[in-house]
Amino acid sequence: MTPGQAPTSELYVYGITTAAARIPEELTGVDGSGVRTLELGAIAAVVSDLDDAEDFGRPADLRAHASVLDAIAMDVPVLPMAFGTLVPELEALEEIQDPARQQEYLLGLKQVEGAIQFTLRARYVEASILNEVVAGNPEVSRLRDATRGDSSEATYYERIRLGELIVGQMQEKAKQDAGRILETIRPLVRDLRMRETNQAEDVLDVALLVAHEARSTFEGALEQVAATMHDRVTFRLVGPQAPYDFAGESR
Repeated sequence: MTPGQAPTSELYVYGITTAAARIPEELTGVDGSGVRTLELGAIAAVVSDLDDAEDFGRPADLRAHASVLDAIAMDVPVLPMAFGTLVPELEALEEIQDPARQQEYLLGLKQVEGAIQFTLRARYVEASILNEVVAGNPEVSRLRDATRGDSSEATYYERIRLGELIVGQMQEKAKQDAGRILETIRPLVRDLRMRETNQAEDVLDVALLVAHEARSTFEGALEQVAATMHDRVTFRLVGPQAPYDFAGESR
């Protein structure tokens, strides 16, 4: 900002909810501002004032964005906007009042109403899965023995082949184990979104939309399947959160 220039106030938009929704009181948003709703027909935008947009974008702002949305999602349906959604004035939100857009938002809100998001990540315990692959594949076992103790140059091609076999075997096992996990929890969730995994040790990365009343059953079932696989797979469950992966066009 130029010295002496007055701060420019903008609206920071967290997400979309229904016009009838009552969000938790005294929520603190980005820049320490209070959070409120602005009714726009049948829906409402969740907003706060941002006095200095040029100073926006710090890690604390991202945390505040997520904190506001996660708190709201525990009480009322909300479709999160992408972090950093700013509009200069209320009139800039007029396009949201288009009947077609209103219907899209209402359908999205109906999908997530009474539900929250959990994100599940499952990953192999490296030592356990490697031992499992070696024990189950004679070619992997032979190549491991053949490359042990020799220089990298002398066994270059054998090491490449060994790595390819190990990764291939881990990917096959991951498909089976991911299927086993999903078979257990799929009946307990309203919807899910698979995320791409990019590491050989990754088994599963999935966003899950869970109804409030099904939360206890869902968490119990996941604990049971995790207990049966604890020696070879680690589980990380993040949530409850706002339905970030189920927000559709609002993002």
